[in-house]
Amino acid sequence: MATEVLRGLEDLEIQAPGEPRVPRTRRAPKQQRIQSIPVVKIRPEDGLGRKRDRDGHLELRRSIEQFGVLTPVTVRVAPDDSGDYLLIKGQGRTLACRLLGIEKIPAIVVDDTFAENEKVQQFLVENVARLRMRPIDRALLIARARQEGEETASVAKRFGVTPATVRRLESQLEGASTREVAALQRGNVNLALHAVIARYLSPEERSEAVHAIAEYTLKTKELEALFEALGWKDLVDLGPGQRQARLKLLAWACATLHRLPAGSLEERLGLLAAELPLEFSGAAARPAVAG
Repeated sequence: MATEVLRGLEDLEIQAPGEPRVPRTRRAPKQQRIQSIPVVKIRPEDGLGRKRDRDGHLELRRSIEQFGVLTPVTVRVAPDDSGDYLLIKGQGRTLACRLLGIEKIPAIVVDDTFAENEKVQQFLVENVARLRMRPIDRALLIARARQEGEETASVAKRFGVTPATVRRLESQLEGASTREVAALQRGNVNLALHAVIARYLSPEERSEAVHAIAEYTLKTKELEALFEALGWKDLVDLGPGQRQARLKLLAWACATLHRLPAGSLEERLGLLAAELPLEFSGAAARPAVAG
């Protein structure tokens, strides 16, 4: 019966509060050429160098030894006519190459304008312990530090969190789209709500779900209960062909739950179940929500 409900949802209109949604366009990133740079010619950009425990980067060194440097470092030409390059991003990879005796490393050479923007972002990463920041900004920096190859224990110590928190945030934010991150940074969806979404939806579906859920004021427990009441895991098992339909069902459920009167969670889910139409586009189906 769930399949019939999902099929009918193709024609279901969702009325969002406030102004109508405006589609956003993404600017294509500027193409940059990767060059092979001598490791000995690379030195840290002023203010971005930090002490590193050589033994603590054994895992990164092993990866580079086996597979090479998969992600290029970011550098700019030193302005002192020395022929050197100033390292903006990729200190761990550069150090690993030095320790392994690798003579050249793939690098993206950026201009001064781009370099200044990268310097600001990387400065925040390197000096996060001195700054007060929002939980989402801290979480994004933690995930970025892991992506850059810094070990879990090192990240946990630098950010003042447990290794389990580092692993959880890394997993939660893995594959997060620009749209997701923007919603998190604006505060439309907090980390707790996003964690629930990440547990139930794949990265391919999360962006649309975050966009839909961000329109409404839902609590973490409400969203968790909503996924369970909808039998979300069973809906996912129906296959990728029903993806848009189940996302539309989720958006409808969030919109309806948002406008329902206050009461216990059980009462509100019961009212939600009562409002789920039994017919969509002439196809009869039972409600997918358990009361």
